[in-house]
Amino acid sequence: MSKVRRFKKLRKFIKDPDLFFYDMFKKRVFKAAEKTVREKKEISLPSTAVDLDRVRKIGVQEYLRETMGAGYGVEDGSDKNSLLIWSGNLYGLLDVVSLLKESLSMSVTLYTLGGHYNSVFGVDDRLDVRVVGGELGTRPDFVLEMGNEAGVLHVLRIYQYDIADDGLANVRSSSALIRKFQVRELGAIYNGTPAGCGYSTPIDAVYTWVNHADSDWQALWTTTYPSDEFDPDRYTSNDELRYSLRSLNKYAPWLNRIYVVSNCSQPGWMKEHPKIVWVKHEEIFPAESMLPTFNSHAIEACLHRIPGLSENFLYLNDDFVLNQPCLPKDFFDEIGRSVAYFEPYGMVDSKAGRDTSLDYLAAANNSKVLLKTLFSDYEARCLHRHVPYALKKTVLKEIEEAFAKTIESTRNAKRRSLSDVNVTSFLYHHFAFVSGRAVKGEATSLIVRPGNVEKILGKDTYKYKMLCFNDGDGSATNGRYKEHTSRFFTRRLSESAAWEQ
Repeated sequence: MSKVRRFKKLRKFIKDPDLFFYDMFKKRVFKAAEKTVREKKEISLPSTAVDLDRVRKIGVQEYLRETMGAGYGVEDGSDKNSLLIWSGNLYGLLDVVSLLKESLSMSVTLYTLGGHYNSVFGVDDRLDVRVVGGELGTRPDFVLEMGNEAGVLHVLRIYQYDIADDGLANVRSSSALIRKFQVRELGAIYNGTPAGCGYSTPIDAVYTWVNHADSDWQALWTTTYPSDEFDPDRYTSNDELRYSLRSLNKYAPWLNRIYVVSNCSQPGWMKEHPKIVWVKHEEIFPAESMLPTFNSHAIEACLHRIPGLSENFLYLNDDFVLNQPCLPKDFFDEIGRSVAYFEPYGMVDSKAGRDTSLDYLAAANNSKVLLKTLFSDYEARCLHRHVPYALKKTVLKEIEEAFAKTIESTRNAKRRSLSDVNVTSFLYHHFAFVSGRAVKGEATSLIVRPGNVEKILGKDTYKYKMLCFNDGDGSATNGRYKEHTSRFFTRRLSESAAWEQ
């Protein structure tokens, strides 16, 4: 090697060691695996411009897949918002993202799911490809979010695979559908076609919602309880529904219809949209005498009666928020069983659980007693986490038939009572689990309250997959809590959904 070449290599190493090793690794790998990779497809390297006409025609996801020679559907075989790229092409991907950012005037957010790394680049900020690449180069996967004020939004989960000298690819993530394969098989395995799993079944979402400021709702309350003030923590609306819906739009775009069950008028910011269905209480309660109701347990005991509801659906309170990309398999497994996220704490028969003044624990204890009548050896101890509840309509119908008197009593209680059962947040999950229609799951989640709200504004902003901005502890009148939650929503869920005015 000449002195000039040695000097150039030394200068390159000192100036940019990441690029030096990237080039060296690329050459060595492709020297041994050149034939295999060529058979698969020539992997594209970074360019100095993007083909915007091509981007507009096929979309950002497909453009990145095409440019990077990437695969689709890393975990479930079908998700086209996840890309599998060769780790040696990471800098190339970031180069293209940087060019797209500038060409389309987008902001870019990059983070790892464990919350260990995150970077936010505003529309006017420069994306430093070398610095970011150095941070992400050793990671198995990361999330890429791109958006702008015009409503453009792309949320992609990027997975990386390495190539051995013999051409065998190894996906770094343990969640991958297939971790080891010949490079030439990438397109056959990760092509966005469901791999025989049950995730193609439609999944709806259901909300229950109340707005204390709604004049019709106030009239119903005053007529029913003329001498009582309502609990602001339980009935106050702080625009949570808008941001919760945005989180579904951003992190669960695969959802089918979204039903909102309410005895209030639609909020002013919501417009007619084919994906949103407004459902009145009269449409799901079996008897007019049960209305009006202000009891969430009663309303939840009727959700499976929503006309047109899919067999598999998610139930969310309006204070539930998704904070990371989710897949159908986070809620229903390959054969359609619902996933139950039981708490490792909060046992029903603990000291707190025996406090009959707490209506939600009383409802759980009542449900536990009911379950004992059918499953005498089963102990329903664990509460369900405050995350979206995965439910099956047929199982809810079975529960209604098995415990008809108790369900009817709960539906007749116009306010929460100590004789209620909580069907969607406790009874269903244990009934389905013990009868083989549910499995246990794990997910990072947090109940956000006035005492811990700072956690989601600092280094833990990207740590949790699911959040609950729980009403209680005086949150309805806590100005500091409202200010902090508003900052979080503005930062993480600023992109409007198609159903907003």
